[in-house]
Amino acid sequence: MDSFANRWKKAEEEMRRQGIDCMLLTPSSNMKYMTGYSLRADERLLTAVFSPGHEPFFIANALYELSLAEVPYRDILYWKDSEDPFALLSREIERRGIPMNTVAIDDLTAARFVLPLLGLYPNSKFSLASGILAGLRVYKDETEIELMKTACAKADEALRRTMARGREWIGHTENELNSVLCMEMTNLGLSDAAAGVAVGKNAAEPHHSHDDTVIEDNNCLLIDFGANYKNYNTDMTRMFYFGKPSEKFLEVYRIVNEAREAGIAAAKQGKPLEAVDQATRAVIEKAGYGPYFTHRTGHGIGIDCHEGPSAAAGEKTTIETGMAFSVEPGIYLSGEFGIRIEDQVLVSENGGAPLHGFSNELQIFE
Repeated sequence: MDSFANRWKKAEEEMRRQGIDCMLLTPSSNMKYMTGYSLRADERLLTAVFSPGHEPFFIANALYELSLAEVPYRDILYWKDSEDPFALLSREIERRGIPMNTVAIDDLTAARFVLPLLGLYPNSKFSLASGILAGLRVYKDETEIELMKTACAKADEALRRTMARGREWIGHTENELNSVLCMEMTNLGLSDAAAGVAVGKNAAEPHHSHDDTVIEDNNCLLIDFGANYKNYNTDMTRMFYFGKPSEKFLEVYRIVNEAREAGIAAAKQGKPLEAVDQATRAVIEKAGYGPYFTHRTGHGIGIDCHEGPSAAAGEKTTIETGMAFSVEPGIYLSGEFGIRIEDQVLVSENGGAPLHGFSNELQIFE
C-alpha cells in the first residue's frame, strides 16, 4: 500500500472512531499530508473530500488541472469561474450519499469558504480536521523520513557552501549572509528557504531578525536556517566564530553542546517527550545558566517546520519510532552573546539520532 493510501486508511479509521461523516481539506499542511498537493490557497474553492466508505474526490477550478496531475486521487471535478463551486460540492455529496451530520474542516480554511459551508449545512456539527490528522502526522512513515533526510542533507551542503568563505564574511552584513545561504538552498532544490542570522550581541536575542548589522572580527555568528523539500522541512542551528573566542564563550558553548547531547540521548521510546526538555535543562541549570535558557527544548518537524508535539515541560506524549523534532538548547547573555545548537532528531528503535551531518563543533575562523 502506498503512503497516501495508508494515510487515508488510518484517517478513515480515526473518522469512524470519532463519528465524523466527512472531512473537507483545503490547501494546507493537512492537504499536503493526505494528497501531496502543495500550492497555496487562493480565492477559488479547492477542496478534497474524505468520507468513510467512499473514495476521496476533489472539487477544483479548471485553472488547476495541471497542478492536480500528481495527486493520488483521480476523481476530480472541475468548475469554471462562471460556475458555483458550492453548488457542485453539494450535488456531489448528495449524489454519492455522503452523510453530513458531523463534518471536519481544515483548520486553515478561509472564512470565505467556511461561511457558505455553514449555510449549506446549518444542521451539521463542525469540528477541525486537526482533531483527526494531528495525531497521525506525529509519526512519520518511510516516505516522509527519506524526504526529511534529503532535505537535511541539502541544507547541510548549503551551509557548507556559504561558510566556505570563512573570514571573507567580515565586513558584510547579516542580510547579505542570509541572502547567500537562501540562494544556496534554492540552488540545491529546496524551496521556501529562510534563515535567522545573528552576529555578536544580536545572538543573545533568540529570535533576532537579521538586519544590516555588519559581521566583525572577534564576534560569534549564529545561523538558524531551514527550507522545504517536496513538502518536508529541515531546521538546524550552528555557531561560528570570527577571531579567537574567550574562555567564557568556549565554556558556554561546551555547556550548550553537552545539553544538546543529553537531550538527544533522552529521546528514547517509551519516555514522555518532556524528558528531552528535562535532560537539556538539567545540564544548563547545573552549570548555573538556568535563567538564561528561556525557551522550550524543541518542536515537532515535518510538513510544517514547527508542528506538535513539542519537547517541552509538561508534554506527556510518549516518544515512539517515527517521531521527528528539534533539540535546540540555548544560553542567551544579553549584551554579550547567545549560543544555540539545534539538531533535527528522528526517533527509531535505537532512540533519537540527528538527521543533519553538519558538525556540531564550533567552527572558528581566526
